[in-house]
Amino acid sequence: MAAAAENWVKSCEICATNGRPEKPTPMKRIFAPQAVWDTIALDFNGPYMKYNGISILVLVDYRSRYLMAHPVKTTKFEHTRNVLEEIFAREGFPRIIRSDNGPPFNGEEYAAYCAQRGIQTIYSTPLFPQQNGLVENYMKLINRAMSTAASGNKNFIYELRAVVNAHNAANHTVTGFPPEEVFLGRKIKRRLPLLTYKRADFSDDVLNKRDKEAKLRGKQQEDARRGARKYNVKPGDSVIIERTNRGKGDTRFAPHRYTVVRENNGNLVLSSNGQILRRHVSQVKKVFEWRHNFNHPAEEIKKRPMREKRTPEYLTDFVH
Repeated sequence: MAAAAENWVKSCEICATNGRPEKPTPMKRIFAPQAVWDTIALDFNGPYMKYNGISILVLVDYRSRYLMAHPVKTTKFEHTRNVLEEIFAREGFPRIIRSDNGPPFNGEEYAAYCAQRGIQTIYSTPLFPQQNGLVENYMKLINRAMSTAASGNKNFIYELRAVVNAHNAANHTVTGFPPEEVFLGRKIKRRLPLLTYKRADFSDDVLNKRDKEAKLRGKQQEDARRGARKYNVKPGDSVIIERTNRGKGDTRFAPHRYTVVRENNGNLVLSSNGQILRRHVSQVKKVFEWRHNFNHPAEEIKKRPMREKRTPEYLTDFVH
């Protein structure tokens, strides 16, 4: 009886499209690489309409947390390439670049540019920015600089540079070392006097330990907060996708069904009528065969046949 009731609920299209998505998967942490400029993360912040629609290309080094921010007129690859060429001419090519699937990172030009330079590209799942979380965390800092410039009628380039320099010069909350010293390997002179010009004195072993402990601690807290668990969606299953834009009265999920073609640590490749999509498991809901009769089971039970009604014998001589 319990299994029948469960299958009855699972086969309801209305229940499924208004239900909750699958539980998120446990976090998979990316520990600091062994060298600076081995892995970097890119993303765009903006556009800022108050400043003629410019965007900010934000770049973060995974080991040192060294931050760079460059204004660009558009997110087209021709502008992005110019900024990257300027940075790579100074720092060299990284081994890995992590980014989202937005333009221009989802274009053929960017893929070819990286391939020609021996750079491995890793993309986060669409509509799931948590997978590029390191650079996403710095968007609040960039927004604060831009809003400060706007509210004070100041030059946004000056404010942006001041915020980036302040971050790079301060001890990072996780590593305990200034990002610029880890990245450049030397003491940096700012406004305060620098007594001696020498190499930065930090321990790689301490940095690795602090990075790992902080990320594992954050994983434990976040997994508990989100109720993360191992997912039960596998290739061949049918799923529905959470709507990206939902109006008043719309169901949470669109009723169109997709088939899971491939899955890897919660990242799904979906197919339907030749259309291929990528989504995270927390953006979908596993569904079963729809039933199109939404009546309650009790209403489907046939009524019990009524017995023949006859007047009792002792009332046959009754006179009205």
